[in-house]
Amino acid sequence: MVKTSQLSVIDAMMQRHSVRSFTDEPVSPEQLNALFNAARVAPSSLNSQPWRFKAVQDENILKAFGTKEVSRTQTWLANAGAIIVCCADISGYVRDSQASAFFYRENKLIEGDSMDGIEEYVERESSAVEVAKFGAAAMNVGLSISFMMLRAVELGLGTCWVGMFNEDKVKELVGIDPSLRIVGLLAVGHPDQEIPEEHARKSLEDILLP
Repeated sequence: MVKTSQLSVIDAMMQRHSVRSFTDEPVSPEQLNALFNAARVAPSSLNSQPWRFKAVQDENILKAFGTKEVSRTQTWLANAGAIIVCCADISGYVRDSQASAFFYRENKLIEGDSMDGIEEYVERESSAVEVAKFGAAAMNVGLSISFMMLRAVELGLGTCWVGMFNEDKVKELVGIDPSLRIVGLLAVGHPDQEIPEEHARKSLEDILLP
């Protein structure tokens, strides 16, 4: 059993900050499983669930993550308790989207123009160029990562989303199947830095359209 704090969702949102300094306390298998279970229940387009994850905790590999060749010398990555490599299964995304659309049609869960729109969307995705498929699948992976980040707050862990990395080098380093695409890295650990009370965010006036 992992120990959790009694936070509301909004509390977790407000307490989440990017953490780039971690203690030596390890991230337990139970804590990692709790994060993965949070990711697993995230929403996805047509229930495609294209996310795939690999947790890295080997000290030598973590050190390699902080090198110029892998992350443009983000040396702090070496001190993370774990780095979760967050991938998109693009072929699985297309296949499972097609299966969902067929299921909806056969069981009359969605009908009429809405169902026609879903099938047009799936057909468009299946015939799209690779970069477009990756973009669509990556949006779903991003949702699952957000769920992990909020669950981490509840577990007393800190996280930092990393988008600057050499995808080929990371795949080679940790043995990721070439057919998968890496969307991002999620550094996880026990925070060893002061957590700000507020986020530096734009005001509602700045983000709401008239």
